[in-house]
Amino acid sequence: MPSMVAAIDENNQANLHNAFVAELCHPKQNDFLVSTTEIKKAIEPTTTIASTINSLSSTAATCVSLKRKRPPKIQIPSVLREIPSDKIRNKDNTAEEDTTVEYCEPGVGVFSMKGKKKIMEDTHTIVSCLNGDPKKGFFGVYDGHGGRKASEFVSENLHKNILAMLENSEGDLGKEEAIKAGYLKTDQEFLKQGLSSGSCCVTCLVEEKDITVSNLGDCRAVLCRGGIAEALTKDHTARREDERNRIETKGGYVEIHRGAWRVHGILSVSRSIGDVHLKDWILAEPDTKILSLTPDMEFLVLASDGLWEKVDNQEAIDTAKRVYFVPNKLGSTCDLPKEDQFACENTSPPSKSRRISLVKQQKTKTQSPDQERSGYKKRSNTGGLISACKELVNLALTRGSLDDITVMIIDLSHFRCNK
Repeated sequence: MPSMVAAIDENNQANLHNAFVAELCHPKQNDFLVSTTEIKKAIEPTTTIASTINSLSSTAATCVSLKRKRPPKIQIPSVLREIPSDKIRNKDNTAEEDTTVEYCEPGVGVFSMKGKKKIMEDTHTIVSCLNGDPKKGFFGVYDGHGGRKASEFVSENLHKNILAMLENSEGDLGKEEAIKAGYLKTDQEFLKQGLSSGSCCVTCLVEEKDITVSNLGDCRAVLCRGGIAEALTKDHTARREDERNRIETKGGYVEIHRGAWRVHGILSVSRSIGDVHLKDWILAEPDTKILSLTPDMEFLVLASDGLWEKVDNQEAIDTAKRVYFVPNKLGSTCDLPKEDQFACENTSPPSKSRRISLVKQQKTKTQSPDQERSGYKKRSNTGGLISACKELVNLALTRGSLDDITVMIIDLSHFRCNK
């Protein structure tokens, strides 16, 4: 009997062990009924991706006690919507490895370089052949702060909102109000995102015989008119007395912090798109200037404050003209800029010497009558514009700029109607 009892006990123990293992590896179906219901609740369409992931994580913890591997990181692609009728370029510089960005096409060139921050916060937009007309275009430079989301959003949406508003406008006053409405709509749409970042803006609309320039914050537009710099925008900063008075009248305050006047001690600009935490005082209403496009208007520089903090208006015009235009002397050749010692323009050189190599210029084309009269001729239309942009960025870098820098140069002669 003892041996039989022992055998029965061993059999019972074996059966119990097998049952325990089976239960552990294959839980009852009822155990998953509640879990499935909870998972269905966690992935309702109205929830965000982040809340869905959090809900699934907490729900999964109650299902089984088995240790599981962490799921792979979700990759969410960034999709840029295109306007089929126009040639459009939006650049958001989202990749961390993008230290420099350059782009050019007939009549416009742009160059950007990332500063000391981990992510480039500058973006830009180029819409050429507006409504199928090669003499029309929309151009913008956007300087983000507190993150890149605001400048990304602006680069993708501001021109769409402005162009939509312009469809029903009449006259210069109507155009100015339409542009203002486009800025405000973009601001309202971004605020609905619930994000805290903001963006300064400067835009230029070239349309028929006019150019229309608008700005928010400290991005700036400077015109070269007969070799003389003409600022078409005025920076919206907290150090401006009229802006300080406006903010204080609305119950806000401006104070000096870290050597600069700042709204509530935080933001140095007084107008921008976004900045929801300061929206009662930070306006999204742009200043707009409309000018007739005349033969003495040579080119327009749009740039973020990374340039203007180190280079004044006239010096920027002189530098760009020196690179983009060369003396038109009989039998003379263009003095091409030498290659920089650091060679690769996409590799950051040693500290305190952040320079960008200039691409060699192509052979100059035959000059127009206007250029012959002025005593200058252009370099290659595209290569010259990029080189001029790079030279301005170089100038700011050698003077210690650590900010993101974006420079866009628009050759107005390309868009001017010749009659």
